[in-house]
Amino acid sequence: MKCPKCLTENDVSATKCSVCEQALTPRPRVRPVVYMSFYAGYFAFRELVTPHLIKVVYIVGACFITAAGVWSILSPETLRGYDADPILTRFGGIMVLLVGNLVWRMACEGAILLFSLHEVLVSIDNRAKALMLRDGAGRQ
Repeated sequence: MKCPKCLTENDVSATKCSVCEQALTPRPRVRPVVYMSFYAGYFAFRELVTPHLIKVVYIVGACFITAAGVWSILSPETLRGYDADPILTRFGGIMVLLVGNLVWRMACEGAILLFSLHEVLVSIDNRAKALMLRDGAGRQ
């Protein structure tokens, strides 16, 4: 905890500054806004549903991509084409399994990142409001 007078860093449990003997008061913790129910946060657009939906869509998409990759490797059409070029007929399926799932994951992470930024900005806004209220109350 910093001393407001001499700006010396003190132990968190200290009640007086170790240098200037100034009385230290602990800062109140800033509490985030907590809504009573999910629906109150939902209808106020404070509780975001989309990040949860993106996670479900990611799992479903990853299953489809994996199934498509396995199907392209093991399908009867691919097995019949095995005589023509065995490496290239299997390479497409392997690329779908590896690159397809990786690109799908990156796309879903990018979408979730946008919503995570929103949550951080809301948190910063709540903290700034609490600091303004605290500073305003301390000056009166």
